[in-house]
Amino acid sequence: MEPQGITSKSNTTKMNRTRDLMSLCRRTALAAVFSIIVTVPSLQAAPVAGKVGVVDFPRILQQMPEAKQAETTLKATAAPFEKELQRQQAELQKSAEAYGTARASMTKQARDLKEKDLNLKAQGMQKYKQDKFGQGGVLDLKQQALITPIRQKLLTAVKTVADREGYSLVLDKQAMVYGSADSDLTFKVMNQLNIK
Repeated sequence: MEPQGITSKSNTTKMNRTRDLMSLCRRTALAAVFSIIVTVPSLQAAPVAGKVGVVDFPRILQQMPEAKQAETTLKATAAPFEKELQRQQAELQKSAEAYGTARASMTKQARDLKEKDLNLKAQGMQKYKQDKFGQGGVLDLKQQALITPIRQKLLTAVKTVADREGYSLVLDKQAMVYGSADSDLTFKVMNQLNIK
């Protein structure tokens, strides 16, 4: 019997973790964009009759040096956790293979004990993964700490441009179904942030 959580390919697991980390970064960026739209009371409570602008938030975030630095920091923070997780996976895989080889010659009591040990190791590995990579884990908290000042800076730039240009409502460009190019404030916000 092979315990839960054992994978046969550590490269696949590493790629999955990297993909998950990048997905987490993208989701956080999108969440930041959404929260910018939702949390600005002056933009949210704007009258419908005023000027409406749009901003391509993901494009701006991709080009902000702070966002690039945050991603680099997050990857550097994740690297030792990924290394430890790989070590745990390799140890669990080795133990499972040794158990598979010796299983036939073991007594039922010895098999049960070894299976319990393997399952405890698998559970420990899952707990480590959740503690480091899961929601509310070390990386999630680090990402929130890194994104908050970036989000605030972007929000301030959007508000400054909107106030200066007379816009009472600014939406994410991806939410726009139809609109004129004149309502796109992306480049004005990028200029406000000194992004070329």
